[in-house]
Amino acid sequence: MRKAQYKARVVIVAMTAFHLACFGAIYTGVSTTALIVAGALYFIRAFGVTAGFHRLLAHSSFSASRPVRFLLAFLGSCATQGGPLWWTSHHRRHHRYSDQEGDVHSPMQRGFLYAHIGWMWDAVCFSGNYTNIKDLHRYPEIRFLQKGYVFLVLGQACFLFGLGALLNWLAPGLGTSGLQMLVWGFFISTVALWHATFMVNSVCHLWGTRPNPAGDSSRNNVLVALLTLGEGWHNNHHRWAYSARHGLRWWQLDITWLGLLMMKQLRLVRDLRLPARNPAPARA
Repeated sequence: MRKAQYKARVVIVAMTAFHLACFGAIYTGVSTTALIVAGALYFIRAFGVTAGFHRLLAHSSFSASRPVRFLLAFLGSCATQGGPLWWTSHHRRHHRYSDQEGDVHSPMQRGFLYAHIGWMWDAVCFSGNYTNIKDLHRYPEIRFLQKGYVFLVLGQACFLFGLGALLNWLAPGLGTSGLQMLVWGFFISTVALWHATFMVNSVCHLWGTRPNPAGDSSRNNVLVALLTLGEGWHNNHHRWAYSARHGLRWWQLDITWLGLLMMKQLRLVRDLRLPARNPAPARA
């Protein structure tokens, strides 16, 4: 338990530091280049979380070769939301005990703030035995990402600082710098993606519509769906957790699903699973 408490304290310090670092934008200012990089990294890493961590690793809602599986898990790991094994284990537990006592991030159990971010500051989320992800342990490349997670996070920070410094040297007219790129491309982009993802746990169990019987308080929330590339169709997901598509109606924009369809056309993924009685006309 001491190890879990230590990890929780490290996370508290690290997440607080990330939030404070965002105020560095007051000093660095902003440039179009920094905004483009921040936006691109938000989108790419969000897709890694939604398609890689969530729909592939946690739910096996489609199939992919090991190189593609590794790439998606790598992008998800870059989101700085925990390693792939840790993330997947907690998400599977969320579905097993949704809104019950064993669900560590349910607003029905300990309120909105705990469900949104507080659970990651609690030693309990680092004390599990992770027996629910034995199927993923057969992939050494996924275990490698889990073990090297901290170095991946630090590597991103170094890369973005170096990118900004290089652009400042090669094209000073762009108005960026190493520190500016670090603040916008790494800290602000990461914190924004954190809170968008965390809203699926908190907001999507309190506000929105519940068109499907799912046995819990999961809701569809259009704003969260837009911010998370389709994850906000949370009630749909809890009703059909195995589905690769979360936005099941034509008007329910699910950018991750569109990305998976594109990857299927490129033969990068296959066997996209859908509900047996899919409310939407499209099939894969």
